[in-house]
Amino acid sequence: MSPPKLGENVKVVLRSGETVEGTVAWIDANGAWIKGTERSRWVPIEAFLTPLAAPESKKESTSEE
Repeated sequence: MSPPKLGENVKVVLRSGETVEGTVAWIDANGAWIKGTERSRWVPIEAFLTPLAAPESKKESTSEE
């Protein structure tokens, strides 16, 4: 995933599980200020560059006899 551009609408899920959605007000090498409808928030640039790994589904191990 590439970094967002100024004025772009984004939706980012942080490591904490929080979702930040809004318009990029400014961006630099460390992060971006996202101006949302409910609140504004600074988001680290890593949140845009590294997609969260999908949670692994717990599979029951089967044993062959």
